[in-house]
Amino acid sequence: MIMMQTFINNLLDVRSTDEEIRQRGRNIIIIALGLIVINVLVFFNVLLSFSFLFELLIPVLLAVVLYGSTILIARQGRVDLAGWIVVIASLIGTIGASVINPQRPVTMFLAIPVLLAVTILRLYHLVIVFGIVSLGLLTFWLRGAPTPTGLTARDLIQTAIVLNSFVAVIGFVQSAGNEALHRRLRAALESARQTAGQLQALNTDLDARVRMQTEALQEAMQELEARAMQQDRLLAEVIAQRDVIRQLSVPVLPVGKDALVMPLVGVIDHDRLRMIVQQALEQIERQRARWLILDVTGVPVIDTEIAAGLVQLVQSVRLLGAEVALVGVRPEVAQTMVSLGVELPISRVYSDLAAAIDYVRSRQAGSDAGVARFS
Repeated sequence: MIMMQTFINNLLDVRSTDEEIRQRGRNIIIIALGLIVINVLVFFNVLLSFSFLFELLIPVLLAVVLYGSTILIARQGRVDLAGWIVVIASLIGTIGASVINPQRPVTMFLAIPVLLAVTILRLYHLVIVFGIVSLGLLTFWLRGAPTPTGLTARDLIQTAIVLNSFVAVIGFVQSAGNEALHRRLRAALESARQTAGQLQALNTDLDARVRMQTEALQEAMQELEARAMQQDRLLAEVIAQRDVIRQLSVPVLPVGKDALVMPLVGVIDHDRLRMIVQQALEQIERQRARWLILDVTGVPVIDTEIAAGLVQLVQSVRLLGAEVALVGVRPEVAQTMVSLGVELPISRVYSDLAAAIDYVRSRQAGSDAGVARFS
């Protein structure tokens, strides 16, 4: 069953992109197959009646070859040629039978070519076929041969004309409707193709835009990442530079073998105060200093927080076994500290750095002399 269906589908495959041509081609193939089957059945019917006629074999073989060739032509998409072959063969057969057997009402079968033209030819081809059939009927009418049925040829031809005219009218209406429908279908198909092409173009353009925007977005993201990395690097450099500047802003300078000077300049905030304490303690421990001269000449303001930090610094230095000498307390700073009630646990306070250094050196000399006498 599947093989038979596949064979039929392959046989009815017409090579054309036009659906109207494909449909007419399939009609031609089916009609040609039917005519082949009819001719073969007629031939075998004659054989079974034991009245084999050699002159019948040749027309049957010619008809099989003709209609087989018609099928091949139709499958190639040349449906107009194949249709005309079928219609002309039908015309020749009907007219030839009427000429050979004038006593038989064969002219009635002239409606068959018209019906075939309705099914397998175009509308203007149908007009040509109807003209040929009408001309043939007119010829038979003018001959006026008698018929064995008792009817005159005129009556028979009139009946045939009426029958063929009726078939032709129906065929005209059907063919015109079919062609109009095919035109609308082709127009709709062409419109659908154009719409599909436009949609494809829009999709292509949209894909291109999306791709361009994606690439631009990726480039922007990469640029942002590069900028972020650069900003992070710059921020790290700024932080490192700030730390260096802070360290440089709280220098600890050695004066002698066990004395350090820490000159403070500018406003002291919480972070800088923490840095001062850290630097002083680290340098005292590292150099094993016994004196820390704290010079606040360049500090414009000392508030409660800074004073508390200095107190903490003095206490921490004493825990390390060193003493603190304060230098450069200006009058306004002294008044502020007194008004705030700040008392620094410092035994030595000097007006300038030179006096503090002289005192520390004298203490160092006295200490060295004492060590020598003890030795």
